[in-house]
Amino acid sequence: MEEKISMQEYLHSIRFYILFISVLFIGSIALGYMGFLSEIFSEPLEWIQQLSENIQDFTHGYPSWIIFLAFFIVLFLNNSFTCFLDIISGPLIGIFPMFSAFINGGLLGGFAKEEGLKVFLAIVPHGIFEIPAFLFSAAIGLRLGREILKRKGERHLKKELRKGLRVFLHLILPLLLIAALIESVLIVIALSF
Repeated sequence: MEEKISMQEYLHSIRFYILFISVLFIGSIALGYMGFLSEIFSEPLEWIQQLSENIQDFTHGYPSWIIFLAFFIVLFLNNSFTCFLDIISGPLIGIFPMFSAFINGGLLGGFAKEEGLKVFLAIVPHGIFEIPAFLFSAAIGLRLGREILKRKGERHLKKELRKGLRVFLHLILPLLLIAALIESVLIVIALSF
């Protein structure tokens, strides 16, 4: 019979993975901001800036509620898929959650270097929900990746995967839902100026 643990107990059990992925994320923000590895981050930054310009051109002429709904759906689905991928790729490719944290942090640092403090001011309202969801999902992926490395008799991959997916459904998805709502509102407001 499977033991039931609370969300708080589970998050406590992965606290070192959360700490590790948070340090990696913050470190890559610093690297991106200082310009180290700029060749890695410059191409994705250019692509995102071009996408942003194309979006501004595309959204003219549509009512605000359609723009909001389109952004909300795209942001929520994209972020949900990324977090889900962080979790399920842990046992398959344990490096993916770390790579994901490194790239996202580096891009954030690169944007901060290019745009200054306004990047962080734009990210804070939805980032307080989205970043923890991202860090939790990467930590769960790392935990599952570690589980696969245990000896066969000590391995409890299915049980750990169930726990991780329960956290995904009951904590990560609601955080991403709130983040997508806030970010979509901010995008609509920014596009109206």
